[in-house]
Amino acid sequence: MFEILKETRIPFSRLRYIGFIASGVLIVLTVILLLVNGGPNYGIDFEGGSKIGLSFSEPITTEELRSVLADIGETNVKIFRIQDVSTGSSSFQIQVPPKTMLIEEEEQKSFSQRLIDNLETKYPGLEVTLTGEETVSAAFGKELQWDAILALLLGMALILIYIWIRIDFRFGVGTVVATFHDVLIALGIITLLGIRIDITVIAAFLTIIGYSVNDSIVISKRIQELIKTRRGATLTENIDAGINITLSRTIVTSITTLFVSVAVVIFASGTAIFPFAMTMTIGIIIGTYSSSFIVAPIVVELERVLPSHKRRT
Repeated sequence: MFEILKETRIPFSRLRYIGFIASGVLIVLTVILLLVNGGPNYGIDFEGGSKIGLSFSEPITTEELRSVLADIGETNVKIFRIQDVSTGSSSFQIQVPPKTMLIEEEEQKSFSQRLIDNLETKYPGLEVTLTGEETVSAAFGKELQWDAILALLLGMALILIYIWIRIDFRFGVGTVVATFHDVLIALGIITLLGIRIDITVIAAFLTIIGYSVNDSIVISKRIQELIKTRRGATLTENIDAGINITLSRTIVTSITTLFVSVAVVIFASGTAIFPFAMTMTIGIIIGTYSSSFIVAPIVVELERVLPSHKRRT
């Protein structure tokens, strides 16, 4: 295997409190941000609203489209440009919060039709085509919120059971804590960046969980092997050796994955896939850090507080 670091001897166990402090600060800042923000910045998938797709006979900019939306009193909307690589043409997806869909009874036209009429009035000769319209009720959005949370919690519970059976309960606890840590901090950063949480972001969170768990299992298995073969070494020595042995593999995997996610972030800016790519990029960085500075150090603390049966004997 290609290695960029050889025979490292970083004392991860001794540095664990630095990692705990850094993670604690990030988690506290995330909680404060969520409290100030009134919770996560949900998209229409979870908050309710409408998605409207429009295509145009002539080129139009995002600023021009936003100007027409402002003319009809709609400013709190998200606009994404969708580029067709094969034809070079572009269309737009507009995400409308629930409150903008409350049209008075005497208003006969839907929001999308009002928008199309205003566009064609302001830009004569421009033909606007409605390519899609999807509406999500607020009640269904709330239900979807709980379904997403339950999916994440169920995934973590299954991870704990799997690692408990395959490796050790302590490593399972460390992995679950690290996974929760990764998702929470990633949530705080994307909230700070103003990214709305929709189905694509939840998919990114689930991908982050899988990525982080995979790296944690590789490191945990190596540490377990060292514990069995190096019986004269202490637990902290085996943990440090296990992390250092797999460190090159962890960094190479993270860098190669980041190449792809960062490229998508750069070239997909302003598109519907941008939130997924940005969330993935943040998650990969945090997951790489937590697999070395959170999982194994938690095992050290658990062993110190609740020593295993063999150690007590």
